[in-house]
Amino acid sequence: MGVVLTIGPSQRGFTLIELVVVIVISGVIAVVASQLIQRPVEMYQSQASRARLVDRADTALVRMTRELRDALPNSVRIGCSGRCLEFLHVVTGGLYRAAPVGDPLALSFNPADADSRFEVLGLLLDSGSIQLGGSVDACRNMTASCLVIYNTGLLGSDAYNLDNAAAISALNSGAPITLDFINNGFGGGQTAFPAASPDQRFYIVDTPVTYLCDPAGGTIRRYQGYSLQSSQDAVDSHAELLAQNNPAEYALLVDQVTACDFTYNAGTPSRNALVTLEMTMQERGESIHLLQQAHLVNMP
Repeated sequence: MGVVLTIGPSQRGFTLIELVVVIVISGVIAVVASQLIQRPVEMYQSQASRARLVDRADTALVRMTRELRDALPNSVRIGCSGRCLEFLHVVTGGLYRAAPVGDPLALSFNPADADSRFEVLGLLLDSGSIQLGGSVDACRNMTASCLVIYNTGLLGSDAYNLDNAAAISALNSGAPITLDFINNGFGGGQTAFPAASPDQRFYIVDTPVTYLCDPAGGTIRRYQGYSLQSSQDAVDSHAELLAQNNPAEYALLVDQVTACDFTYNAGTPSRNALVTLEMTMQERGESIHLLQQAHLVNMP
């Protein structure tokens, strides 16, 4: 009996041309898909970077403006072409009792009276923050809190020159509350404050504060606790602030800063002073610019 062999249709794979076409089509699909995915991812990353920058810049500016509201009237100084901001920080204050010459518990503003103690009218808040000193230089070197009266910032009434500032030597928190101060070493040789406050107001300063913007290093740093200087040029750099008799303590406020601009309008007797703070920050090619303003009381 014979055997019959049946041969089916021949089996074959893809041709080279078909493989090339498939590869090309797959590549086109991959490119289109990556574009559809990449763009939203890039937008998300850019938005996230801007949000981080805005949050950090806003936090820094709010911190600065809040602290500026505790500045001694007429003590704000701007230097470094708008990159340095300095002021005297008020820890507390109140009203003093004024009376004729010879009253040991009142300020007479008469050099012949040689006042060295006065009575505080009402309460003295945060009196525990007052640091006492025993020498004239304690106020200048900020190793003691400084008593300041009627600071106009003008010649003869400028706390940076110690024209109207004295180291506090004693505090009596009983009744009545009294403050002792070292009544010598004033500018011009006088032994009393040069001018009374029309509202009988006094301030107690615990430290100068400097905010120093360094766009080259991308930072804004805060400095405090350093010696008072009559000229801001003497404390307008990191090296100078650390070279004072009482070196500054400092901390980083914010980084990734590319530009700053601080301005100060001293105002008038009928209008508050105005500080304007501008800051530019950058991250991953994203840049933001924020502006914050603070109105300051400038009546001493």
